[in-house]
Amino acid sequence: MALDWFVLNLTHSGTAVGWAAGLQFAPVLMFGLWGGVLADRCDRRTLLLWAQSLYAAQALLLTVTVLSGHAPLWLIYVLSFALGSVFTVENPARLSFVTDLVGGSLITNAAGLSILSLNVARLIGPAIAGVLIAVIGTGGVFAVNAVSFAVVLAGLLTIRPQPRPAPVERTPWVEAGVAGLRYVAVRPELVAVFTIFGLVSAFALNFSTTLTLFAGRVFDVGSRGLGFMSTALSVGTIAGTLVATRRASPCVRTVVIGAVLFGVSEALAAFMPSYLTFLALLLPGGFTLMTLNTAVSAFVQSEVSDAMRGRVMAVYTVISMGGAPMGGPVIGWISQHTGVRWGMASGAAAAVLAALTVALWLARQHAAPRPLLRHRAHRAAAAVPPPALPHAPPLTPANSSVFDPTSTGGMTHD
Repeated sequence: MALDWFVLNLTHSGTAVGWAAGLQFAPVLMFGLWGGVLADRCDRRTLLLWAQSLYAAQALLLTVTVLSGHAPLWLIYVLSFALGSVFTVENPARLSFVTDLVGGSLITNAAGLSILSLNVARLIGPAIAGVLIAVIGTGGVFAVNAVSFAVVLAGLLTIRPQPRPAPVERTPWVEAGVAGLRYVAVRPELVAVFTIFGLVSAFALNFSTTLTLFAGRVFDVGSRGLGFMSTALSVGTIAGTLVATRRASPCVRTVVIGAVLFGVSEALAAFMPSYLTFLALLLPGGFTLMTLNTAVSAFVQSEVSDAMRGRVMAVYTVISMGGAPMGGPVIGWISQHTGVRWGMASGAAAAVLAALTVALWLARQHAAPRPLLRHRAHRAAAAVPPPALPHAPPLTPANSSVFDPTSTGGMTHD
């Protein structure tokens, strides 16, 4: 949030804010599949230690350049891209590491709690930053962020996960990355879930851009008001995640309903006339968002094998995060030329349309004609008795099943 606020004050351009957000996820789109290969072939705890160390270095460099007054826009873009490059490895490794810690039986609940901790940090953190910016400035907030990585690294050093079997796969690097896509492509329900969440993430989850513009241009509430927006969203997020983690087995229907409800909540918030009503609509927006997010993560992790977990979670990362380089600038451009409200509403419309389209496609998949014809043929055969064979022996209990289409010796269900 501090980075977006800094870019907005530096350029006074919604498009520039969108690019700063989008560049953080451009490497995910470019290299994300191979981050999953590393998560499958290397020790995940070691990967996380390296990734968090690189995060800390990037945060420290950003702090020094901003506090020294030598932070041009191009350098902000470079540092945003560097942050995303580390994320391509860190995110699939972290998501897969959850399963290493708790095992498959608890993955649904653990995935929800993992998302809860991550999103509470992302949403409560900006709320705190909104207050700190007014007190110590954006450079001071960057400094606090850099120091915080010492706590993260200390926490990782205390974790002792169960040892994993050494990977035996020797697939070439390029083919190993594409294998994750092949694994997903032959599973229609995974394709459906990834399609919905990818479009929602690209166009409807640009809160770093839209909330900043709402605070600065629509309601003129400054950084403090932006912090309260993040707080309202975080309250809904916490409630939605706690409810979602109670579901034992999330399904595609949960994802579809969550996307529709989230899109409707976001569209209503976009046209609220006052700052207070806007805050009120952010609560159901956060609730439905986490219902969707938790259902997607738990469903995906419960559907994959451990040997492919890192690569499938890399596909998850690419689809959910990699759309931001396209969606962020698009929403920023719409906000710049047609108004901030229409920028947020267009993202909400994309979420609803994606969910309804995928639901219709899945309905047609489940209503394929061939199984239906076979079922009707079976019912017709059961209703019409077979013709008598010439010179057939009289029916007795011993041989009556020959002509009984409902018995195990006659026509069977497909």
